[in-house]
Amino acid sequence: MKQKLILLLVCLVQGSVVLGQNSEFDQWKQGRNEELLAEDGWVNLAGLLWISRENAFLNQVGKDSLAISTRSNKHTIGAFQIESDSVWFSFSPKVIKKNKLQTAAKVLQFPVEHYGEGGVYFDRWKWTVINRGGQFAMRLRDLNHPALAAFEPIVTYEYDSKWRLDAFFEPKFNEFINITNVMGQVIEWRVMGTLKFEVEGQKQELITLEDAGKLFVIFSDQTNGESTYPSGRYMYVAFPDKKGNTTVDFNYAYNPPCAYTAFATCPIPPKANRLDFGIEAGEKSPEGH
Repeated sequence: MKQKLILLLVCLVQGSVVLGQNSEFDQWKQGRNEELLAEDGWVNLAGLLWISRENAFLNQVGKDSLAISTRSNKHTIGAFQIESDSVWFSFSPKVIKKNKLQTAAKVLQFPVEHYGEGGVYFDRWKWTVINRGGQFAMRLRDLNHPALAAFEPIVTYEYDSKWRLDAFFEPKFNEFINITNVMGQVIEWRVMGTLKFEVEGQKQELITLEDAGKLFVIFSDQTNGESTYPSGRYMYVAFPDKKGNTTVDFNYAYNPPCAYTAFATCPIPPKANRLDFGIEAGEKSPEGH
């Protein structure tokens, strides 16, 4: 009787853990869908327009398109000013008067403290400025983008505790790595350390990077191009405890922005993070990709 009671208690504890994991996972999936559809998400992107001191005028081209030009014309919305350490945007006085815009004469677009800040609005459009490898680009969003209404929720594998793994974090100091993005640009990233863990008795390692103060992993595996996105996936990892222990949970591996838009500059996995086995966990590739 005592053994049966102990077994029952063990089953109840394990069951509550699984339910807790599934509940947290469901919340994460919902959050991911909301993130993609948000104003500063990825689904509404309509362009990535490169700017420079010479190529700085923002012109309206027809009703549904904006373009960057070296010259202003009667359809010019405004212009970018690239300075030594910042990028500003100023609306044309005619546009301000015609559209009765309530805006500052000059708006700082780069740098900003948080992603999405420094956005400028005009009609159905919003744009921000990003820097990639020393080059500036205007990230253009259509706030009425038809893809928003057509969006299908992200498809994932079912949560599988098999892919929640104990790991040891070995920190690195003053170490950097060059990572290529999908546009062929090489970006220098700060290396935070190395994650060491085992999969079916085999030792594995992943390089972790710094992203917005978090431990960030860019990796690929043998499911890429089949059930998951071809170029790989991303994942955040919890900071380790004082002994260096943490957890790698591949159930929270997610698609890069390039899975949802052609106007993203996704970094691809460094050679050291290309795993030679399949990870059937996390987000699957969206339909059509």
